[in-house]
Amino acid sequence: MSETNPTTDDSTRRSTLNVLRRTFLATGSIALLPGLSDQRTASATTSVIQSMTPGDVPLDKYIENPELVEENQEPGHVPTIPYPSVKSALNQDRVNKSPLQRWRQSPHFESLNGDWNFHWALNPANAPSEFDGTDLWDTVTVPRVWQADGFGHAMYRNITLDLYPYDPPNVPNDINPVGTYQRTFTVPNSWTEGRRTFLRFDGVKSAYFVWINGEYVGFDKGSMTAAEFDVTDNLQPGANEIGVQVFRWSDGSYLENQDMWHFAGIFRDVSLYSTPNAHLRDYFLQPSLDSNYKNGALHVDAEIANYGDSADTYELQTYLFDPDYQPVKTASKTVDVPADDSAGVSFSIDVASPAKWSAEYPNLYRVGFELRQSGSQSATEAQLAKFGFRKYEIIDGQIHVNGEPVNFKGVNLHEHHPKFGRTMAENLRREEFERLKQFNVNALRNSHYPRGPEFYEFADEFGFYVCDEVNAETHQNPDLVNEYPAFHTQFMNRFRRMVQQWKNQASIFMWSTGNEAGLGPAHFHMAEYIEGGDVDGDGDAGAGVDPTRFLYHQANNGGVAPYADVIGPRYVSPSDLVDIAEDEDEQRPAVMGEYNHAMGNSLGLVERFWEVIEEHDQLQGGFIWDWVNQRLDEDYTITPDATEYGNDGVFHGEPTVVNTDAGDPAIELSGLDDWIEFYRDPSLDITEPGLTLEVEVQPRQPWTGSDAFLTKGDHQYGLKMSDESTLQFFIYDPEEEWVTVESTVPDDWYGNWHHVVGVHTGSELQLYVDGKQLASTPHDGSINHNPQPVNVGRNADKHRANWDGWLSNARYRRAAIHDRGFVADELRLNRSRPDESTVLWLDFEVFETDGTFRSYGVDPFCCNGLVDADRVPQPELWQLKKAHQPIRLRGANLTAGLVEVTNHYNFTDLSALDVHWELCEGGDVLQQGALDVALEPNDTTTVEIPFDQPEFEPGADYWLVVSFHLAEDTWYADVGHEVAFEQFEVPFDVPTPTLELVSEMSTISVNE
Repeated sequence: MSETNPTTDDSTRRSTLNVLRRTFLATGSIALLPGLSDQRTASATTSVIQSMTPGDVPLDKYIENPELVEENQEPGHVPTIPYPSVKSALNQDRVNKSPLQRWRQSPHFESLNGDWNFHWALNPANAPSEFDGTDLWDTVTVPRVWQADGFGHAMYRNITLDLYPYDPPNVPNDINPVGTYQRTFTVPNSWTEGRRTFLRFDGVKSAYFVWINGEYVGFDKGSMTAAEFDVTDNLQPGANEIGVQVFRWSDGSYLENQDMWHFAGIFRDVSLYSTPNAHLRDYFLQPSLDSNYKNGALHVDAEIANYGDSADTYELQTYLFDPDYQPVKTASKTVDVPADDSAGVSFSIDVASPAKWSAEYPNLYRVGFELRQSGSQSATEAQLAKFGFRKYEIIDGQIHVNGEPVNFKGVNLHEHHPKFGRTMAENLRREEFERLKQFNVNALRNSHYPRGPEFYEFADEFGFYVCDEVNAETHQNPDLVNEYPAFHTQFMNRFRRMVQQWKNQASIFMWSTGNEAGLGPAHFHMAEYIEGGDVDGDGDAGAGVDPTRFLYHQANNGGVAPYADVIGPRYVSPSDLVDIAEDEDEQRPAVMGEYNHAMGNSLGLVERFWEVIEEHDQLQGGFIWDWVNQRLDEDYTITPDATEYGNDGVFHGEPTVVNTDAGDPAIELSGLDDWIEFYRDPSLDITEPGLTLEVEVQPRQPWTGSDAFLTKGDHQYGLKMSDESTLQFFIYDPEEEWVTVESTVPDDWYGNWHHVVGVHTGSELQLYVDGKQLASTPHDGSINHNPQPVNVGRNADKHRANWDGWLSNARYRRAAIHDRGFVADELRLNRSRPDESTVLWLDFEVFETDGTFRSYGVDPFCCNGLVDADRVPQPELWQLKKAHQPIRLRGANLTAGLVEVTNHYNFTDLSALDVHWELCEGGDVLQQGALDVALEPNDTTTVEIPFDQPEFEPGADYWLVVSFHLAEDTWYADVGHEVAFEQFEVPFDVPTPTLELVSEMSTISVNE
């Protein structure tokens, strides 16, 4: 691929190829737009789409084939929603702050969000093979993960995947949930006359197929990046039908091994937009500043597509507007575009003294494009985009923004809603950005996947430095990138699409090539794609699409890669940071990728971290792990215990109430993180010999890696299957550890009901199935105490965040625990009620739901945020705000009222803030006042607090509090919001209080 310098005024012609599969050889930087690039970078494998129904899809060729990432997709590009004119686009931009709100006002855009018909199946074999009978289906909301509508199972995992078994690129057949969506929509007549229509999905997990009016359209498994399909030839005027079939797991899931809740479904927006046959298909806005950071220029690389049958000449009229919507400049370029092809055009616009973008002052310019046929006065379409004049550089081992060294006071950020899972409501998104700004956060790491349009627009508008990260984590096997080269295409496709979709965002300063995904050829090729050159020395140079931003890599090797411009130490101590700063062999800027794990009562060292950071230029901050607690609000459903102890069972996940063939109620556990939990009660803490566990259970296939029927963790007692064919009853003896009795399961084990009992008689362990003793083991010792709760369907010790497998795949119609050992004759009785030895008795006949509870799934390790899931601050967030505050105050001569002030803002003079002071005696304010402090960024001065020396109270403490506040209302906080403060104990020479001798005190008498 050519890598010549950017052109400034020449258009670039392209060869004529099928518009659905354009492959162009190009020259100049304009060639770096995907629609104009060499097909060697593409991942779709065919240009001819075969007709097929959902029932015809050869799934193994699609969802177990990592080299097939997409089919019939448009090359990645920035959002290009057309408007009738730049004026109409500007009007919508003024009043609608989210992209979707603005786009909805265009006559060329239609949102497909809303109610869809929906069918959920546990596996592909039970999924619909046609889109008929949809009026009998259920209804769900799009966008939303299907778990939020009550279908399927949300699963939390950390290091391990949520699928089983781990066997890349294969996925399970018997359990791989499928969601089939269908709805109708109306297409205006004007959309089908001389125009093209594109269908856009902003996010679907994990793999999906699309049909329009029964015709197969295409396929995608990019998951966290948008996919677009040209559906022009599939549409008809008026009513149309769309069908989407989504598979929870595909080979792409092996790259989605993030520490988070795992969901499925259409979780981001779905939309249609219509373009004229001549369409501004993509553009790269590249703002720059001169060496003095005073004057700027906007360089534009644009691709004009011509979907028509004849060549034509088009004029691209460009309008530049300042942050107040005032016109700045216009430019016009003419380009010849062949039929059924596209062409590129490049040009630059100089701007004198532009308002610059930074996290402190996020000034955004608007650029409007109008495309028209040459000589015509009317536009065929108009588009509007935002950008900021800013310059990211590394100078003397430090990251600079617009010439100033910046510290990144960041957090790692997941998309998580307590009710809707991965789908973020706009009001919660906006509240989140407000909260981040209020607590002195200026940087965000998209851990560990790209976001939808709304996130990037808010980050640009509200002022945050963003590290955008490819959706590629393989934590369960960090060497997958080397062991399975077939995934190379998929790694690259995800990275390429992320970059091409969000290349115009002012906030993005760094591209991350992955998290906890090892280091291999794919990562080096990502680096070459951004920076150009032959990074890995294989003789194949990369495209070099965006050398203006930095590269970052977050493998579990300390957060370094040879190509990374910025190193990202992970979970280091403050002293480790000092070692990095003093390492003469490492001169790259250091921004911690993850640090100071914010779980529970945490962040104790955050102040020390920032003292070290501010002492060393090379250290430039980091991203706390992490921002939000990932808890879910689940229905609080119990099944009552029939004993006097009230050990009611609480549903976790989605246990299902079913009827047996005999009509009796039972509980069905799917294996996908369903279980019943009993909160700890002394009655269940049996530690002396004499114990009986019993369940009536119908084991099911497939084997899920575990069937913990009834356990109290792994270190007290339990009745379980130790493998697919072995039944086990165990106790944990503090001296002997695990003592077990095992037996091979009966021939009729799976699919039939069995009465399974484990008995500790005091002298031996006995195992029974259907009244027949299968095995015994001597034991006369004690049973260990374990704090874990009793569970049906789960082992609370083993089945946690890093469990490699699923849980119990079985049905239950009784579970009981007795604090004595039953004899054989008792086990043969058809007992229908508990006796005096029973401490737990569930017959699963009654179920009561009362409100919700806060669920963390199999492990509270997902609850490590600075804010709760509803974005209410945790106590440690106040500590982070203090450590991040942009103003440092130190006592100089406190008794004289002298305080040293350092302004750590990069672009803000302290005269922009109000300054308050108080002199206190204990908790009482004695004096207070205001100060005028004018101090330029990155400067230090000493100010005098004009207090009068008070009359000292013997033995009293005196405190000086100095605080800085917003001087006016902002989008994120009202006037008076505290930005920074410091409290000093003033070392006045306070008289010592007179001591009273005990001998002189009056006596005390006590009368009872």
